[in-house]
Amino acid sequence: MRPVDHSTIISKRQRVHDKQSEGPSWLETVGGIPHHSTPQTDVSVVALTLLLPFIYERGQVLSTLFWKNAPNRLVKINTFASHEIKFSNRIRSCEDALIVESEGLAILGCDPGRERWNTVMGIFLPEPVESGGLYIFDYKDKSASEDEALKKFKFVDFKFQSDFHTLGLAYDESTSTLFVASHRHDFPAVEMFKLDLKAYTATHLRSIQHPLIHGPNSIVLINDHEFYVTNNNRFLIRDNPILNKIETNLGLPGGTIVHVDISPVLKDPKATVQANVIKRLAFPNGIELLNDTTAAVASSGKAKVYFFSISRPESETGSPGVPTFTLASELSLPFGPDNLSVSKDGALMIAGHPHIPSLGKFAETRHVCNSPAELAKADASMQETCRTSAAPSWAARWTEGGGLETLYVDVEYPSSATVARDSDRKTGIISGLYAKGILVWRE
Repeated sequence: MRPVDHSTIISKRQRVHDKQSEGPSWLETVGGIPHHSTPQTDVSVVALTLLLPFIYERGQVLSTLFWKNAPNRLVKINTFASHEIKFSNRIRSCEDALIVESEGLAILGCDPGRERWNTVMGIFLPEPVESGGLYIFDYKDKSASEDEALKKFKFVDFKFQSDFHTLGLAYDESTSTLFVASHRHDFPAVEMFKLDLKAYTATHLRSIQHPLIHGPNSIVLINDHEFYVTNNNRFLIRDNPILNKIETNLGLPGGTIVHVDISPVLKDPKATVQANVIKRLAFPNGIELLNDTTAAVASSGKAKVYFFSISRPESETGSPGVPTFTLASELSLPFGPDNLSVSKDGALMIAGHPHIPSLGKFAETRHVCNSPAELAKADASMQETCRTSAAPSWAARWTEGGGLETLYVDVEYPSSATVARDSDRKTGIISGLYAKGILVWRE
């Protein structure tokens, strides 16, 4: 028998031990398969780990808003005791509606011109573009005829009335002052009007413009000279369509919440307003104050409502400084929220869009479908689209004690943008971004 060379075995064992002692930089095992590691591999693993929560979140949101909530899959819900669609032959495309509960009245901003000029969704069709208007609806008198119940405000001293394209509304009842976000062709503005609710007049006071108010969407008043306004995107589709799509679809926090103080202008018309960005979010839309220290902001890009604690330190002069928003909590939604409102009993009312592709198709065809002349010369495919297309609506109510309660999900009344409620009279309104008339319900 050949003798065993123990020195050779020891030598081989030592070489293996020496290699193993060099650590994972020389040899790693992943799933039992050894492989060589590089700095680039390590960076890729870290990057993927960091991206996974983002990828999961975007996948959940996009699958809900682009697939799960398609009209043919949507489960319809109606919790109203009764409802009807009113004024469908007189008004359309009323994005925002606010209720003045003390008067039993609703103020509506309606813009049929949105069918050809929509700076948020990117519809820019040739002139003529119809201008928008303001309306007042007396919902407390159930016996009133439609002509008696709905009146249009007559503008006084408003030189931009031919280029008035309404989005969010806010009303200071103590001074009868209405603030309206308007996407004019030259540059967006927040228009201020003095309303006479008896004579149905809207006297223009001033246009508020500032570089930070580049795409005003929703407004909520702090007092008679301060408000918050949301800008839905950093990159407007009118100026940067590609970057706008990237920002929107990835849910990037490019939109802003801006604090605006117009007191300098009230003292001197030649002065400029004071404006400061206080928070950035993904497509911030509706905004409301639940109380003096809590704000709710709808993020259409995240399908959430964020709740912020508001703090406001004193400035160097002793006057209130610029507010700060600190995230307190968030509410995930099964739809993309649009505008918010708060009823007298403290409930947060939320309306929005369950299925984005349906809304987009609906919006792109309204200039044909709502025009008898255009529809008459449209081809068979377009006429079929006008007969069958739908943009689902979703309206809900949230309270701290009761959580989220769905009120209405359907295609009967399309493209819900706002839901507002009179809690004493048990009456509510849904207004639609591209709907004819408004939906009025009774509890």
